[in-house]
Amino acid sequence: MNLLLDLGNSRLKWVCVENEQFLPVQSLPNTQITCPALISCWQDLKPEKIAISCVGNIELQQIIAATIEQLWGDISPYFAKSQAQTNGVINGYSQPEKLGVDRFLALIAAKQKTDFPICVVDCGTAITIDVLNEKGEHQGGLICPGLSLMKKALALNTADLPLVDIAKNDGLARDTQAAIFNGTLYAACGLIEKVMIQLPENTQLFLTGGDAKQISLQLSRPFLLENDLVLQGLNRVAFQSVTTLKTST
Repeated sequence: MNLLLDLGNSRLKWVCVENEQFLPVQSLPNTQITCPALISCWQDLKPEKIAISCVGNIELQQIIAATIEQLWGDISPYFAKSQAQTNGVINGYSQPEKLGVDRFLALIAAKQKTDFPICVVDCGTAITIDVLNEKGEHQGGLICPGLSLMKKALALNTADLPLVDIAKNDGLARDTQAAIFNGTLYAACGLIEKVMIQLPENTQLFLTGGDAKQISLQLSRPFLLENDLVLQGLNRVAFQSVTTLKTST
């Protein structure tokens, strides 16, 4: 059994892979990451190998490393890094290591699923958009605040706007909470639609991340919803295996 860890900006996600199959993905908010908490979550696991993708802060990485050392001191984890070229993906950054490793791994996972051009949208704390052509060449990407960050920015930087975290009816709103909820959601969808209009018609749109489902419901074009592209890509680069997961639309 192999253990994959994905430390993002808001959550730590992990999954065990047995016989090329993903077991259910588990997660813990970054605010709850401590050595005792991780030991409680992981103490019954018996991994042979461990691979890690990190975009979170250094302190959390150190807590994770210390926990791994305490539980499985004989295992040296593989830490994924963005590369110039691997697994059919050619990094478009002039400094390849500067491309976020989560974005790079998601592209690798998506590339294994199609030979068409690809647009990967990660709908997390930040919304990231990355595009590959049919040759696997990274055409570049975009980054903007995710839904929660947009809502928090309005609440923190305006006098009377509330922090909204509940769903509202679609469309033009007649109360402030609905206006914020729908406005931020439509902003994210508009960005995705704007990018897709500029790409070849056969481009495959992949959505991943915590807000992917919510955003997907407002899109007017076909998409593939993949909850764990980063973990799939990490599995690919760390262990050179192809794990087939079901894709939903």
